[in-house]
Amino acid sequence: MIVSVDAAVDFTALLEDQIPVNPFACRISSLFRSYAPTYPFVDYWLQTSDDGIVTGAIARYGADYIVSLTEDSDNGEVSSFLEMAGASSVLCSDKTLSLELPMQSGWILTRRLPFAEEKQRFVSPDLREAFALLQSCAEKDFQPPSFADFYVDVSHKARHGCIRLCGITHGERLAAMAMTVAESPSCAVIGAVACHPAWRGNGYGSAVVRQLVNELTTQGKQVFLHRAQDKNEQFYGSLGFTTWGRWREYRRE
Repeated sequence: MIVSVDAAVDFTALLEDQIPVNPFACRISSLFRSYAPTYPFVDYWLQTSDDGIVTGAIARYGADYIVSLTEDSDNGEVSSFLEMAGASSVLCSDKTLSLELPMQSGWILTRRLPFAEEKQRFVSPDLREAFALLQSCAEKDFQPPSFADFYVDVSHKARHGCIRLCGITHGERLAAMAMTVAESPSCAVIGAVACHPAWRGNGYGSAVVRQLVNELTTQGKQVFLHRAQDKNEQFYGSLGFTTWGRWREYRRE
């Protein structure tokens, strides 16, 4: 059974207690802590068994959905629910849903242990500088959102302690950055790792990832990141990330 979640439900606690640690539950928990169900552009649901055990969770952000399921989930019920909801995109594990929509996939990597202490000087980037850096790294498979969407969402989630940014400068300019795109009490998902094309090869990208991992693992959080199918394999392998699973994103054309 799929039931709607309202603001009175301790949704984050339910996810932590009843769904194994995974990057999809982390994203759902982080979104809930940032945007309560009272916001019109979000909704949250739990899937439960007949005896009330939580077997899955679903979040909607606009027309985009995130799904976290377990071995006991009724995947057919969730697939029908998403189809009826008219989801524009669905992010999930490749071991759960099989939808009749165009799909792309890649690897989920993880790390639990910190690195040796970094010697670099790190900064918390200004959001305008961070956005400009992301724009400098735009390519066919990576297009940043508009600045307005980026600024409103990132600043809001940062105020709620659900994301953080780490940067390193070259002179007066932001040379590289990494951020968490979601954080829950038990884990975090790293994304938006970027190094300005002019300063690649100096180890800046590796340094910001290591620093961010150190901050998170010191707080007892397991770190995840999503890697595209044929991207950055050597980079993350050299940083000691190991394969946790695969992600799948369905997107309606």
